[in-house]
Amino acid sequence: MYSEIITDFDYVKFLGETIDSFGGVSRGTPKYVLRKNVNNPFPSSGAYFGCINEGEENTGAYSDLSIVVFPSNQPRKNEDRWIIALVVGSLGIKNDYHLVSLPGIRRSFMNCLGNASFIKNDFMDVETQDGFASFCDRESIPETLNNAVKNYSKVILACTVFDPNSVDEGKSIIKLFLALYANIRHWPTNNTQKKEVNIIIQERKTPPIDEEDEIEKLLIARKYIVLQGAPGTGKTRMAKRIVNGQGQVFFTQFHAETSYSDFVYGIVPDIHAADLKYSEREGVFVKSVNAALASEKQKVFLIIDEINRANLSNVLGPAFYLFEPTMSSSKIKIEVCPGLSLEKLPDNLYVIATMNTADRSLAVVDFALRRRFAWYTLYPHVIKAETGKVFCDKEFNEIAAIFERYATDEELNLQPGHAYFIVSDTNSDEEIKARLRFEIMPLIKEYLIDGMLSRAKDDFVNYFRKEIHQEMYR
Repeated sequence: MYSEIITDFDYVKFLGETIDSFGGVSRGTPKYVLRKNVNNPFPSSGAYFGCINEGEENTGAYSDLSIVVFPSNQPRKNEDRWIIALVVGSLGIKNDYHLVSLPGIRRSFMNCLGNASFIKNDFMDVETQDGFASFCDRESIPETLNNAVKNYSKVILACTVFDPNSVDEGKSIIKLFLALYANIRHWPTNNTQKKEVNIIIQERKTPPIDEEDEIEKLLIARKYIVLQGAPGTGKTRMAKRIVNGQGQVFFTQFHAETSYSDFVYGIVPDIHAADLKYSEREGVFVKSVNAALASEKQKVFLIIDEINRANLSNVLGPAFYLFEPTMSSSKIKIEVCPGLSLEKLPDNLYVIATMNTADRSLAVVDFALRRRFAWYTLYPHVIKAETGKVFCDKEFNEIAAIFERYATDEELNLQPGHAYFIVSDTNSDEEIKARLRFEIMPLIKEYLIDGMLSRAKDDFVNYFRKEIHQEMYR
């Protein structure tokens, strides 16, 4: 029951105080308009309170982005559940087009919101409501709350359901939404405000995962995996770390000219013989299979670096059929090469492939092969450098922030990995400046020339001008 909840803790007052602490007031003038429609008796059509952008009217229809809390008013207080949401006003997008069209705005909410949340796939979409309707069904929201949100179902971009009886939970989620909104609106103007907002956002971000542990478990479960990611994310290094000390390891790197005879089996001329004759040559695949068959209690690993650089159908040939992790022994045998026919690959053979997601010129991996492998994406992230090295987290975070703000999902695959930012601890300042000038800046410029990350162009230009006093364009 709304009246009892609001008596116990005044959420409307708390919302206003939080906004002000985040820089929502400048020289005594609010940068927002506070709205409230929770009259007594509670409106049958639903109630709300929240803030909209400065310059809008105190009542009536409005445009652009706002933060709105939709309370419920159930007969019993413990049945109440409320929604807090990022909403586009009923007049649509007027002055906030540059914000809602930025991938980073949606991404900021996606990185912080929990399971009881809805995030629209496209913040420019204020016409469809199917996703939000499904969310409401899944969360079984109370009838009085449904009355509040049904007229907003098309324009809710992100929202979270919370229990208003748990004051700590309610305060926490309201602070989070307002912190994200304060960043969007650039409310914080001093270091205290910026620090408070940043702490709230960082605390709610998904904690880092143990990639190595996840990959090891995935490899055991699926046997054939592909590690994919941008340049410098440590794909090959990770593959070698996973297999280190576990068994026999075979390694190969694919390229455009890699063929079936290179990888599986071929016949090659003997150039040292007096007469023309040919000899058999086992590829690394046959060698790894034979090693696994010869020692069934020992794990055998085959690492295929840059798997999508070759024409995979030609390289794998009939062996393609055998890459099936759930395949049981069957009556059908595949002849891999003379003297070696298999119904399935040995149980102790594991394959780890790597793939560079930024190289758009590479061969396309077809769906049949994708089904046979499990795919794990390595993302750029802050790391702890080994002894004698330094990880330049400042430079990494500044480049990452530009990608986070402007890059589409596909363009995120282009972000330079953490390996680019590891330098020697003896001359780290000079090394990272050289790395920015001669490696990262040319890479970013190449992306821009290809028409990618176009909205980030000015940010990149200004960044390199400030950090290394170099112009990207002359």
